[in-house]
Amino acid sequence: MRTMRLAAAIASAMALSTPASAGFFDFTLAPYVGANVGQSTADTSCPAGTSCDDKDTAWKVYGGLEMNEYISMEVGYIDLGKVGYTGAKVGSRETNGMTLQLVGTYALNPSFTLIGRGGMNILNTEVNGTIAGTPTNNTGDTDVVWSLGLGAQYNFTKSVGLRMEWERYFKTGSPAANGGTGEADVDLLSAGMVYKF
Repeated sequence: MRTMRLAAAIASAMALSTPASAGFFDFTLAPYVGANVGQSTADTSCPAGTSCDDKDTAWKVYGGLEMNEYISMEVGYIDLGKVGYTGAKVGSRETNGMTLQLVGTYALNPSFTLIGRGGMNILNTEVNGTIAGTPTNNTGDTDVVWSLGLGAQYNFTKSVGLRMEWERYFKTGSPAANGGTGEADVDLLSAGMVYKF
């Protein structure tokens, strides 16, 4: 009799726990594509006698695979825009490259989803002009850049959504010593459309 009661208790516990865990292990494997455009702001320092225009138009295109309703893997290409220098030194600083990110989602309801992201990105930073401080007026660096972001998505249908995000790309470029580009955090505020197949 005790064995029967114990078996019934275990079965009841398993039955009650199933709905809570089913969502995470219910793989959807749904591919999606998207594109965002917005404004970037680079945390750069301006040399004496030089002014910086640290804001520019930026954009990204991406594709991903929704593993389940909570986690997606995403790859893409991003152009974080250009910083312009004028005055005692002139030139520009540009950053772009490949993004590799893990995206977390939480649906508040069928129409509205919260987004959190983080990843390892392979970005190239190029500095041109006298601001580069090199005989060729050019210096560049390609390196792994970490990023974090937050956002939200409004879903018009199950397939089409409007996504708005803030992202930060940490320490793009290389240390300024020995002809490096100098490091800068770059923020991106963007909006775009996502299509899920």
